[in-house]
Amino acid sequence: MNNGNRKFWGIVLIVIGAAFLLDRSGVLDVNLFFAGWWTLFLIVPAVYMMFKSGIQTGNVVLLGIGVYLLLDEQGVRLGWVVLPAVLILLGIALVFRKH
Repeated sequence: MNNGNRKFWGIVLIVIGAAFLLDRSGVLDVNLFFAGWWTLFLIVPAVYMMFKSGIQTGNVVLLGIGVYLLLDEQGVRLGWVVLPAVLILLGIALVFRKH
């Protein structure tokens, strides 16, 4: 396991361990199966790939979709802002493209 993988998984284990500790001590109520927990199957791989190979279009799109779906599951409705945000981001990408 290379240094980047070791650091990523180390941080993941620290966060999980801290969450369990806070749950057991009564400081926080940690529930593994919260509304939208399944979106972590999109978010975690996207963040992992950002650590592993840098920020690229594919992992940013995957992260954006995952966060959008997670927020939607939590009751935060952002549907009205998605199309304008995508158009603005595409415009920025075209303006600042290096080629």
